[in-house]
Amino acid sequence: METVLTAIPASSEHERLLLVLVQAPEIGSRIELRQQSFSQSIGWFTQSTIPMEPGQVATLRNALGLTGGQQAARLPREFSKVPAAPSWQPRVVQAETA
Repeated sequence: METVLTAIPASSEHERLLLVLVQAPEIGSRIELRQQSFSQSIGWFTQSTIPMEPGQVATLRNALGLTGGQQAARLPREFSKVPAAPSWQPRVVQAETA
């Protein structure tokens, strides 16, 4: 089972990062960071995937200073701001049979 946790817009409206929780009995749980692109003909598609085990996610959170609900003093302020409006909008893509 996959659950999209968030979509992070990139500098181009045709690029984004997708943060996905993947849960399967055979592999357990992990987070995947997927770099996606948008094409008019096929919609959003994944260019590359970085699988992250729970320990790696915890290490990343610690490195970013996200433990205990506190903001990291060592990160520039811009890393704590979420854009007011996303630069991408979801699009419904439909395929018709021939």
